[in-house]
Amino acid sequence: MLTMKKKYSVILTETQREELYKLIAAGTAPARKLTHARVLLKADQSAQGPCWVDERIADAVEVSQLTISRIRKQYVEEGLEAGPEPTSP
Repeated sequence: MLTMKKKYSVILTETQREELYKLIAAGTAPARKLTHARVLLKADQSAQGPCWVDERIADAVEVSQLTISRIRKQYVEEGLEAGPEPTSP
């Protein structure tokens, strides 16, 4: 598959992938956190990752491409532990 080089490339380790899969499988995390996990797993550009393009991820996860870009940026700048920002009430 031909992909463009992204400014914010998501490259997950095996441990990070396992952690995200467990989070999704448990299904008890907030929906926003589960969405971030799904996006990161689809965007993973490591040898084991599917390396989907943003448009395909957006369609599959039902979020905008801008959201995908923001999730990528947050992962690269803050790491997996940062998680989604809480929304203000």
